[in-house]
Amino acid sequence: MAHIWIVEDDPQIGMLIEMTVRKAGHETTRMPDGMQLEKAIGRDRLPDLLLLDLMLREKNGYVLLKEWKERMTTRAIPVIIISARSAEHDKVRGLELGAEDYITKPFGVRELQARVAAALRRLPREPLRIEIGEITLAPDTRDAYVCGRQIDLTAKEFDVLNVLAKNRMTTVTRGMLLREVWGYETDEDPSRIVDTHIKTLRVKLGDTAGMPRYIKTVRGTGYRLIAGESEGADAGERR
Repeated sequence: MAHIWIVEDDPQIGMLIEMTVRKAGHETTRMPDGMQLEKAIGRDRLPDLLLLDLMLREKNGYVLLKEWKERMTTRAIPVIIISARSAEHDKVRGLELGAEDYITKPFGVRELQARVAAALRRLPREPLRIEIGEITLAPDTRDAYVCGRQIDLTAKEFDVLNVLAKNRMTTVTRGMLLREVWGYETDEDPSRIVDTHIKTLRVKLGDTAGMPRYIKTVRGTGYRLIAGESEGADAGERR
């Protein structure tokens, strides 16, 4: 069973998609627009698949798809476009932006279920786990562990740690964290939201800024995850 998000502004079509997906044994969360989608990204467990309409209020589906594929935390999650736009150039544009598939309205119930099943089959069978020294991350369940002990992180704290983990051994700038975690389009952080989250993250990891074991401050630039670096150095000396 997968968890599938549906972004559709027509209530009747949204209910039809939701019932079709649930009949196939999956859980669903339905949203009417991009604003609700963005709120869910920062608040809820991310889905296994996104079903996305194109003709939405404010941000259209193409913009949402582009942002979805640019965001580090969502780019690997497949997207199926479900739209009344049937022209070839619309389909090509959606696929070029990274959509997994494109379904035109009106659609058949069995067709939608088959397309969803095909997209889910292409997902990795084993949960992805990132292990760096004493830190282990499970992005699929958004769980984090230190020395085998699970730690309770907020959605944003997990996303910050996940970005640091995926860019380990390199410095991650505050601007990159603002873009990847909060979706900002600026490198300026007057509210110091990044530094605040790093501070609370360190507390939960049992780390300190003065003598860092996991997150090192790179003055004037950003942060670097240093977990596991000493183990790598020791291994090199043993060889």
